[in-house]
Amino acid sequence: MIEIKRIAQEMSLIDATVLISGESGTGKELFAQSIHNESQRKNGPFVAVNCAALPQNLLESELFGYVEGAFTGATKKGKPGLFEMAHTGTIFLDEISEMDKYAQSRLLRVLQEKQVMRLGDDKYIPVDMRIIAATNKNLAGLIKEGQFRQDLFYRLKVLTMTLPALRNRKNDIQYLAHHFLEYYKRRHFKQLDISDSGYNYLSGYSWPGNVRELKYFIERLVVIASEKWITEDVIKKYWHDREDETELPSIVSDDLPVDNAPLPSEDKRIADALAQCHSNITRAAKLLGMDRSTLYRKLKAYKIEIKKAY
Repeated sequence: MIEIKRIAQEMSLIDATVLISGESGTGKELFAQSIHNESQRKNGPFVAVNCAALPQNLLESELFGYVEGAFTGATKKGKPGLFEMAHTGTIFLDEISEMDKYAQSRLLRVLQEKQVMRLGDDKYIPVDMRIIAATNKNLAGLIKEGQFRQDLFYRLKVLTMTLPALRNRKNDIQYLAHHFLEYYKRRHFKQLDISDSGYNYLSGYSWPGNVRELKYFIERLVVIASEKWITEDVIKKYWHDREDETELPSIVSDDLPVDNAPLPSEDKRIADALAQCHSNITRAAKLLGMDRSTLYRKLKAYKIEIKKAY
């Protein structure tokens, strides 16, 4: 991580496109923001857009903007796109692998010509911005599958960096957990501490959601734990959604069936959370301990339809 931070520092000095790779929750946006903050564009805007969180039919209008009458529902004055809003600054395109082929072709044109055209317009608008893209998928593999443009891939990978998964840096887990503990103790006005056995137990988990999952779990622990001294057994008591079922807690909490029946599957938990939150994606994602983009991806994978309230 020290070497990655050094590389990011060097990248911030060069005004070139950056491609950040890494699993969900490893801190790709954090590094993108840091590169921007140390660059010559630091006084310009930093515009972040998650390509997976926007439906494909909206992604293009959000990125490029539109003029009056471009489509049904367009505002009377039109709307500038995110590329225009990032002028003189940086635009961060997270989960860029989720762009469809048409949006990829338009992005390639922006990279080549440094100008955009709003939907429904016939003139180009020059833009001066730096693009930092991020992906949690293997773009080279997607190219072979015909899902990602090879020419765009080469345009993006001018400067590249890969963030390691938390399971590959287990010695950092205790330090991160302690940092989040102190932060959320101050935020929620709580007094508690984690024992050595508690930290060791946290360090033994694979953390498939990486640093983000650890952060959300520590906040949950701070909020709901009644104990002031958090041991391994206390953590097990409140941790009933671990993904590796072989390590599920043996202590039965009030939320678990008394007959020790297995925990509901992830798709069932997601469906229950959506029902509880009346299909509010933001609230459901927070309840599940994941970010919105991850929830959208899982909805797509499990083919769960969002029931809109009318």
